[in-house]
Amino acid sequence: MIDLSAFSEEKFDAKKWINTACQNRHPQETVEKQLVDLEMKLQMMSEEIAASLEEQSTAALLRVPRATRDVIRVRDDAVSLRHSVSSILLKLKKAEGSSAESISALAKVDIVKQRMEAAYETLQDAAGLTQLSSTVEDVFASGDLPKAAVGQHEALLVCCWGVAEFANIRKQLEVLEDRLDSMVQPRLTDALSNCKVEVAQDLRGILIRIGRFKSLEAHYTKVHLKPIRQLWEDFDSKQRTNKLASEKNEVERLSSSNDFQSSLPTISFSSWLPSFYDELLLYLEQEWKCILCMIAFPDDYKTLVPKLLIDTMASIGSNFVSRINLATGDVVAETKALAKGILDILSGDMQKGIKIQTKHLEALIELHNMTGTFARNV
Repeated sequence: MIDLSAFSEEKFDAKKWINTACQNRHPQETVEKQLVDLEMKLQMMSEEIAASLEEQSTAALLRVPRATRDVIRVRDDAVSLRHSVSSILLKLKKAEGSSAESISALAKVDIVKQRMEAAYETLQDAAGLTQLSSTVEDVFASGDLPKAAVGQHEALLVCCWGVAEFANIRKQLEVLEDRLDSMVQPRLTDALSNCKVEVAQDLRGILIRIGRFKSLEAHYTKVHLKPIRQLWEDFDSKQRTNKLASEKNEVERLSSSNDFQSSLPTISFSSWLPSFYDELLLYLEQEWKCILCMIAFPDDYKTLVPKLLIDTMASIGSNFVSRINLATGDVVAETKALAKGILDILSGDMQKGIKIQTKHLEALIELHNMTGTFARNV
């Protein structure tokens, strides 16, 4: 077979192709015979190609009329579709005018219906408020706190807002909520103090229902702030006890004929403060892990306990500064005798010549480090 790929090249050289074909002949075959064979093969292939071209040309000519008919049919279908769409659009435009009028009428009817339904609901809510006003005293007298929780009537107030007959109902509702809040407080105190989980949970629900979460927050802090304050005031109690005991010993020494001397060890604020911080951390940790808090206040205890710490520090804040001041003064005999501290020296409220000494600063730094450790442990 002859490779026809060389004939399709742009730089085809006939002489080169013939020379190459002669060089590739069989060694025993003469050049004349090779050229005759090439001529015969090329002639046969030329006839085959010509026959193939003629056959494909004939087939193509037969397909042209068929394609023409298909194009004409598609054109006719497109024209028909366009007429159909135009007819539909015309009908839609005609229907639009009458439909717009119908829709407008229906919209007006729907507005009237909605207003009638709103008026009906308002009348029902007004009836509910009237019934509430007439029975609320009986409910409060019964002591049934869940039934007395009137938070659900806030929606009624919104519906009846602006109605002259119910102009004062919001003030009345606030008064009722205040009464209910005051009834909840002693029961909540008892529940928090005695770890009554279910009772605390119910009372929390009542306060949340009437929108008094702040009241729950404040009461929780009030209940737990008392024992923490006792921890803080324990230092003053010990100081008073030591002072009374020292005075008693001094009197006994003066009345005795011998030289009896006895003195109780004094407690410095610097040595006492770490124990207060430890007890406060322990108390807060117990509250954080308290079953009552986790069950009764599952969504609130993570804010209640930190707020308890904030309110604690705010409660003892001024006294804390005073004790820090005196503690820095106790390390130097001169300021200790005057019951003054570093803040008094800085403010100028001291005798001339008294200055801040290194011991004052060292005591202040020590107290600062204690408080920093406490803050990190929190």
